[in-house]
Amino acid sequence: MYVANKLGLSTLNQMQGSTGAVYDTDISNVGILFGNASQHTFPAQTNVTENKFEVNSALLIETIAFYRLDSQGVPLNLLFPANGLVGTDVLVFDLIIGNKVVMKDTPIFLGGGPTTFASMPKVDTFGQEATIPRHQIFLEGAGILIPPQVEWSIQYSIYNFTTGAKKQVNPQTDGTIAAYLFGTRVLLNFNTTL
Repeated sequence: MYVANKLGLSTLNQMQGSTGAVYDTDISNVGILFGNASQHTFPAQTNVTENKFEVNSALLIETIAFYRLDSQGVPLNLLFPANGLVGTDVLVFDLIIGNKVVMKDTPIFLGGGPTTFASMPKVDTFGQEATIPRHQIFLEGAGILIPPQVEWSIQYSIYNFTTGAKKQVNPQTDGTIAAYLFGTRVLLNFNTTL
């Protein structure tokens, strides 16, 4: 609001905004999400037709989350399960908006379903609640803004966090990586403020 007021957008708090999310699936297995969204099936694999918002539309990202789908498109809970409980791999991603990397080398250890916004705690063999890594990055209070008409994408790689070796994802055995960006969708009306 402070920046908006300095720019002369004194009615920004009266503009429309609502909770929104965009999601995409890396069906091509190239390590890019949202950048190839125009090639994906709507809405099974993505809910955006291109990787930039329309004029006067923006997204303030509050959560970035990853999930995995099996070869039939069914959500799987873990990124890469080993013994059914703990993932052996880490997903490392960069969030790119325009030509700027705004989040670099950010790790994700555990995946959730596409409708899950928090991982449920697991109980260990002693009945104690175990702490597990979440499958999302929370940005509440800060947020990252994707402005109108600016391209964005997520580039990711997967590594074995014990050996450090880069892993090539096999969609038939490992499934497909997907992600959603959740936050506030804003419809800006600059015509009435400038």
